Amino acid sequence: MNRYNQPIAFNWPVVSGLLVIMAIPGLPAIIIIALVLLGQAGVFGMTDVINPQYIAAPAAILTHALAGVIFFLTMPWQFSPRLRVRYPRWHRLAGRIAVLSGCVLALSGVWLHLVSSPDELGGRFISLVVMSIAIVGAFSVAVWQIVRGQVTGHKKWMMRAVAISLAAITPLFIGAIVHLVLGHWQDTFASLLTIYRDYDRLIAMCINLVVVEWLSKPPHQTDEASAELRAASSLDK
Repeated sequence: MNRYNQPIAFNWPVVSGLLVIMAIPGLPAIIIIALVLLGQAGVFGMTDVINPQYIAAPAAILTHALAGVIFFLTMPWQFSPRLRVRYPRWHRLAGRIAVLSGCVLALSGVWLHLVSSPDELGGRFISLVVMSIAIVGAFSVAVWQIVRGQVTGHKKWMMRAVAISLAAITPLFIGAIVHLVLGHWQDTFASLLTIYRDYDRLIAMCINLVVVEWLSKPPHQTDEASAELRAASSLDK
C-alpha cells in the first residue's frame, strides 16, 4: 500500500490546542499592528492598551507583533503528522518561517522591553532575556538536528522550543490560580508574589519543559520502569 493512502493522524488535539493558546497573544497582536499603523489608538478608546511609546517609536512593537502573528499562524501546523507526510515541501517551508518568526519574536521582545520600559531592568527583564536566549537556542538545536537527519531529535527540540515560547502565556493561567488561592492573603504573601511576578516566565518555562518531557516519554519507558519496580518489590519479599 502506498504510504500516502495509509491513514495518518492529523493530531487535532495538539494543533487546535496550540492555536487556541497562541491566539491569546496572537489576536491582540493583530489589533495592535492595525492601531499602531493607523496611529488611531485614541480614536478607538485604546489608549490604556496601546503604550504611547508604541506610536512614537513603532519599529519594536511592529516587529514583535508581526513575528508573533506569523508564529501563531504557522507553528501549530508543524505538529500534524498528516501534513508532514502528505505535504513535505509545505512543512519544510512553513517550518522555516515558523522558526525564523519564533526567533525574531524572542529577540524583539527584549528590544520592545528596552524601548517601552528602559528603567525596568530587574528580575522581569532578566527573565525575559533568559527566556529569549533559550527560545533561540532550542530552535537552533532543532534546526541542527534536522540538518543532520536526526528527525526524532528535531521533533523533541521543536517541542521544547515551543514549550519555552509558551512560557510567555503560561503565567496568565498560573497567575489566575495564584490569585484564587492567595487572593485573600495578598498582604501576607506580598514578598512571595513579588518574586513570582519578577520570575514568572522562568517558573512557567520550567513547568512547560517538565510537561513536555513527560508527554514525550516513550510508553515503553514507563512500562520498563513499572517492570523494574515490580521486580524490586518481589526481591524485597
